[in-house]
Amino acid sequence: MQAPHTLIFLAFLTSSALAQQVQESQSVSVGQWKIATTYRADKFYNCTMTRTFADVEISFVRTKDGLSLLLDSQKWSLERGKVYSVRLTAGSQSVEAKALAETKGVTITLADPPFNEKLRVANLLEVRGEGATIRVPLDTSAAALARLDLCFEKNGLAGPETKPFVAPIRKP
Repeated sequence: MQAPHTLIFLAFLTSSALAQQVQESQSVSVGQWKIATTYRADKFYNCTMTRTFADVEISFVRTKDGLSLLLDSQKWSLERGKVYSVRLTAGSQSVEAKALAETKGVTITLADPPFNEKLRVANLLEVRGEGATIRVPLDTSAAALARLDLCFEKNGLAGPETKPFVAPIRKP
């Protein structure tokens, strides 16, 4: 007779744990972009803005160190750790940058503030490598980048370190 009660209790615990996991990875959509927060060991790590276009997963990542662009594709085969030179173009603004490779993607640090501002109003971002140009549509990127900044401000600045007795706000 106790077995059904135990099963119900275990089901309740499982659903509670799943609900907590979902709360940890809340996201919101802005046009084609999905904005989400990432926590590691209950500590805020970053906010991401992600979409997929032409078999490439495109992510803008906002951390305490600034903004980065991640491009990933299952079709790519790159030498992990290699650094590739790329030219980024948004509207009339261009910058030279370095793309750090993983096996299926690259990370590009976006360290030029005027260029980053141009991303907000441009319709297209071009990433030119030696072998090809990747075109990233930036439709609704102004609103999505604003939401990414808001996500970082809400989660990155107010944490347990500044309010030790208040649960942190974990919203994208």
